[in-house]
Amino acid sequence: MKRILLAAALATTTAITVPIIAHSAQDADTQQAQAAPADEHWGEQRSGGPGRWMRSEGGPGMGGWRERMMHRMMQRNPQERCEERLAWRAAMRAYTESKLDLTAEQRPLWDKVQTIAQSEQQKERQLCGALKPREETTVPDRLDRMQQFLATRLEALQAAKPAVQALYQALTPEQRAVFDHPFRR
Repeated sequence: MKRILLAAALATTTAITVPIIAHSAQDADTQQAQAAPADEHWGEQRSGGPGRWMRSEGGPGMGGWRERMMHRMMQRNPQERCEERLAWRAAMRAYTESKLDLTAEQRPLWDKVQTIAQSEQQKERQLCGALKPREETTVPDRLDRMQQFLATRLEALQAAKPAVQALYQALTPEQRAVFDHPFRR
């Protein structure tokens, strides 16, 4: 009888514990923090193990991928990073536009927002073209550059705000949810 109770307790504990452990292994940050020592670099983990794809070696885990992409971006010259940032913003606008499925009445409002965004993008592209390689800049140079970009962005935000508000008012509740969070699944 004791053996049966002991076996039942063991089975119950296993049934409860295994799904919890499996679920916690899916958390990439936790897995990486537990499995990879802090002094290791990308792709240099000392052991394989079942969770290695979740760490910095590549694969579906986002922690390592994000770190590598940031590292690669920082290796580029400032002009390339600037152009990449502008391309990313344009892609996000195009994606959002596609997800909104705008009506004929909403289209002119969206077009006005796009015109303002494209105007800002042209101004920032000119600033991107004037950037010097990081090795050739000083801290005051970088502060000046940041101030120029921030002033350009502030000017664009102030110009875009009324157009964005008008568009937002014309959207349905479902479209507003997409507009608020376009990358939610």
